Amino acid sequence: MPTHDAEAPRKNPTRWIRIGSASLAAQMLALGVPAAVAPRWFFDWFPFGGGWVAAGGPYNEHLLSDLGYAYLALAVVLGWAAARPVRELCLAAAAASVVANTPHLLFHLAHAGALPTVDSVAENALLALTVVVGLAVFFAAYRLPAGNAAGQTTTDVPRERP
Repeated sequence: MPTHDAEAPRKNPTRWIRIGSASLAAQMLALGVPAAVAPRWFFDWFPFGGGWVAAGGPYNEHLLSDLGYAYLALAVVLGWAAARPVRELCLAAAAASVVANTPHLLFHLAHAGALPTVDSVAENALLALTVVVGLAVFFAAYRLPAGNAAGQTTTDVPRERP
């Protein structure tokens, strides 16, 4: 009968890194696809007809489509980190997510009056969750061994000679 090791999740954070990175990637896809493909629809509709984007100011097709492309790029990196959770990739992906989402959260906190209270609380809670998940993935990635996608640690990687 196998023994239960209560320390197992702390010893190997890979599962949580995969879950966190995949959930952040899914969120970036859910935002990025409509913003990139149908920016006007995204502006008027998001989320579910709530008008959260429209509350932030006038419509700008260029700005919204560029935001969609940036979200899609972030989804690629986060998805890659979920599929291949190596330390350096996970650190970079999580850091990029935190760098993108923290100022986004701060902006919406500073402009919370643009939406009805229920919508403002929901919007800021979701944005805060995104930052918290990004930070959790970032700090969990430090527990991974340094190495490359082949599983070699940095001490195993042969150095090129000049």
